[in-house]
Amino acid sequence: MRAMFDGGGFAAAKIDRHEMRSTGKNAGTAEKGENRISFGDLARFACPTKTAAWLAHITKSDVRTCERWLAGRNEPPAEALGAIMFEIMRRFHLRAE
Repeated sequence: MRAMFDGGGFAAAKIDRHEMRSTGKNAGTAEKGENRISFGDLARFACPTKTAAWLAHITKSDVRTCERWLAGRNEPPAEALGAIMFEIMRRFHLRAE
């Protein structure tokens, strides 16, 4: 709860919480039936071997935290997705030369 000043006194305001969507069987599909690539699959595409260790090194976080991101149990930060996209684009440009 957050206290807000309403002119005559303080009033409590409700804080909206961000919920992570379900990681069940249908978590990887869109509402229209499209298939989506999961964070773990994208990370394994960028770094097929020792993915959790590589991601931990890039994002400066714990290996177990990265394993939870790869398994889909926790939402990864934008920094982790950016690191994966950077690696994929780097390899794409190296291949094109």
